[in-house]
Amino acid sequence: MNKIVRLFSVLALASTVSFVSCKGDQGDQGDPGPQGQTGPQGPIGPQGVKGDQGTQGTQGVQGVTGNSNVKSFTATVAVADWSNVDVPGIGTATTSKWGGAMVSNALVTADKAVLAYVISGENKYSLPLTYSKEINGSVESLQFSYKTGQVNLYYKSQTSLFGGSTSYKPENALNFKIIVIEETIVASMKSAGVTLTDYNAVMNYLGKSVQLPTSL
Repeated sequence: MNKIVRLFSVLALASTVSFVSCKGDQGDQGDPGPQGQTGPQGPIGPQGVKGDQGTQGTQGVQGVTGNSNVKSFTATVAVADWSNVDVPGIGTATTSKWGGAMVSNALVTADKAVLAYVISGENKYSLPLTYSKEINGSVESLQFSYKTGQVNLYYKSQTSLFGGSTSYKPENALNFKIIVIEETIVASMKSAGVTLTDYNAVMNYLGKSVQLPTSL
């Protein structure tokens, strides 16, 4: 029995030695195999919910069309601003005495025509102006002239047309609206029959597009 066991042990050892001695060197790494096919694309996810469109804003009111050839300004002349001046006659060498006040403004240029209005409450009265009071026969007069850069205002009040006393300054401050227009536009207004002494008629013709400066 022991002989048989010993025989098997010898055979097993010989088999191991034979296996080890027969193992050769490791071979070169083989080429990589071809790339596998791309898998199918996954399903598209659900589309998000579209938000509600915002409400469109209200359209603004269209502004009044401007007119670069027509401008205006206002001026307040205090009682203390009037002084006595001699106004030369038209076509004569004589002069007459008036109360005078000057309003300076760069809008008045040599190629412009000027319209002047005195403001009384909500009304505007065109110059030259003569106002008579039936109660006592007194007469108030306002006139104006202009040249580049300034408008000259003239005032006179007489207790009666002939004789009586004369005042060369008003009792209160006076407010004026001065409109400066291209002379060609004034000619067009006259041709159209616009009464230049009527402030509303002038504004209607101009489309109420007078531009006011930010400061006097």
